[in-house]
Amino acid sequence: MNIKRIISLVTAAAVVSSFSYSQTKESFLDAYRQRAEEFKDMRAKANAEFSEYLAAAWKEFLVQRGKEDPIGPVSEKPVYYSSEDSAGLTFHGIPASGPMMYPVYPVPVPAVVADYDGKGSVTVDFFGIQADIPFAENMRLSRVRATEQDASGGWQVLSASDYMDVVDAFIAMREEYSLSDWALYTAVKKYTDAVYIEDYVNEKVLTQMFLLNQMRYRARVGSSGGELILLLPFTDPIYQVSYITDGEDDFYIFSYSRLNSRDPLYTFSDDYSAADRKMDLVIDRQMSVALDYYRLKTVPEWTAILEEEVKLPLNVPCVKFTLDYPQSDLLMYHKSAVDPLLQKAVFTLVKYKILKESMTSEEAVAFILKLVQKGFDYKTDYEMFGRSKPLFIEESFYYGANNCKDRVLLFSWLVKDLLGMDVAMFSYKGHVACGVVFEEDVTGDSYVFEGRRYVMCDPTYIGAPVGATMPKYRGVTPQIVRL
Repeated sequence: MNIKRIISLVTAAAVVSSFSYSQTKESFLDAYRQRAEEFKDMRAKANAEFSEYLAAAWKEFLVQRGKEDPIGPVSEKPVYYSSEDSAGLTFHGIPASGPMMYPVYPVPVPAVVADYDGKGSVTVDFFGIQADIPFAENMRLSRVRATEQDASGGWQVLSASDYMDVVDAFIAMREEYSLSDWALYTAVKKYTDAVYIEDYVNEKVLTQMFLLNQMRYRARVGSSGGELILLLPFTDPIYQVSYITDGEDDFYIFSYSRLNSRDPLYTFSDDYSAADRKMDLVIDRQMSVALDYYRLKTVPEWTAILEEEVKLPLNVPCVKFTLDYPQSDLLMYHKSAVDPLLQKAVFTLVKYKILKESMTSEEAVAFILKLVQKGFDYKTDYEMFGRSKPLFIEESFYYGANNCKDRVLLFSWLVKDLLGMDVAMFSYKGHVACGVVFEEDVTGDSYVFEGRRYVMCDPTYIGAPVGATMPKYRGVTPQIVRL
C-alpha cells in the first residue's frame, strides 16, 4: 500500500471520527438542553406549589432554650502529674518537662463584608476570598410583613425573578473555595445584608430562605414578634442556640433581633419539595485560599522538644471564620478536615523525629502526648473568648492555648492519622481524655470497649505518662466514643 493510499485512509477515518464525535456532542447537548428545560419546569412547578402552601395558616411552635454541652465547664486550672499520684504503679513513656506558659494571642476580628454596586453585582469578601454575585433588580422585594400572605407573595416575586444566576454564582463560589455549609450560609446572609438596608429584616430573611432552598438546603421562615426569622436544621446538635422541634427535627433560630420569650413563634411544617439537605457543620475540606493569606506561626515549646525550629503555616481566613462557628458535639470537630498545608508541616516534623529516634509505637504515642501536654498554654474557653468554644486544630496553633477538649482533638489527630492507631475519646462531666489501642502489652489504666483495650492517654494531665488517669477521675467510668 503506497503512502498516498495510507494518507487517504487516515484522512477518511479522521473525517468519520470527527463527524461521529460531532454527532455525539450534538446529541449530548440536545439531551442536556432537554433535561435542563425539564428541570426548569419542575423547579417552576415546585416554586408555584410552595408559594400556595406558604399562604396557608402557620402553626404555633414552642421555642426551646438552647441545648447545653453535655460535658459542661472544664477545669479552670491545669492538673500536673506527680509520681506520688501513681505510687506503686509502673508506667512506660517519655516524661514531660516542667510547666510552661504562653501568651494568649488576641482574638481576630471577623471580616465578612459585602458591597452592592447598585448596578446588578454584589462583591462578597469572605475573609479575603472575593466573589462577584449578581443581583437582578426583579429580585428586590417591597416591604414584607411577617405574615403568611406576605411570605407567599414574596416567594412569588423571587421565583419569577432572574435568581438562577445568583444560585449558580454561590454554588461556583462554594466549589472553587471549598466553602462549608455554614460558610455558604454566612455568605448568603451578607449578600442579603448588602442589597437591603438595615430595617428590611423580613426581606433579607425571606431571600435567604429562598436562595438556600434553591440550593437544596432545608430552611424555613417563622414569624415572631412581628419579624420573620430563619429556621435551619442541622445534621448535628447545636448548643446555646434556641430552637423549635417539628417531628424528629430540630430547627435552630437565627434572627436579627433577640426573641421575646413571651411572643409565640409561627411557621409551617412541610419543607420546599426540592430541598433535601440539612446544614452539615463538618468541614470536609478547609477553605482554599491563596498562599498570601497564610501566616507562619512559631511554636517555641515544640521547637525545644523536636530540637528544630518549628514554624507552621496557618490559614488565617480559616481561623477567622471558625471564631464564630456554631458550637456542636465534639465528634463534629474530630470529623472535620485539617488545612492540608498545616497537616503536612506538622506530620513531617513529628514523623521525622519518631523515625530518627527509632521509637516504638508506645514511645511514639508518649512523645506525641508530651507534645500536646507541653506545647500549649492551658486556658478555658471563658478566659479566651468569654463563652464556650471548642477549638479546631488550626485555632489551637494560632492562639497557642487550649484546654482538654481541644487537646484530645490534637492528640487523637496525630495518633490516628499519623501513626494509624485506633483511638477513642473518654468523656467525663467536665473533662475529656483519650484511649489508644496498642498491639503490645502496655502497663496502665485502661478500658475495654467493643472488644479492644484502650489505654488511658490524657493530654491535659500535664507530665503524665501513658496509662495514667487524672486523680479526680479514677474509679469513674467514662462514656467511650471511638474516633
